[in-house]
Amino acid sequence: MLSPREPILICATTRTFGVRCRSGRLQVVTLWQVIGQYAPHVRRCRAMANSSAIYEEMRVIFTSVPDDVLVAMANRLAALPWVLDVWFCP
Repeated sequence: MLSPREPILICATTRTFGVRCRSGRLQVVTLWQVIGQYAPHVRRCRAMANSSAIYEEMRVIFTSVPDDVLVAMANRLAALPWVLDVWFCP
């Protein structure tokens, strides 16, 4: 939930990208290495665990990143053994 003081960013080119793994297996450094040159396009990042701590996930909101780049990122991450699920919302 957003606090009343947080600005709301609405942009036609905003994409949410997420990675899910088993609890304790999230490799944030690896995720940022995959993001690489598109790190300046990150507008918000959030890491979370479900209430029973079965899995962890990290969601990243990008602006102005082409869908084909997000697909390439998702494919790179999906090939890693610690990743359960990768997605982005166009």
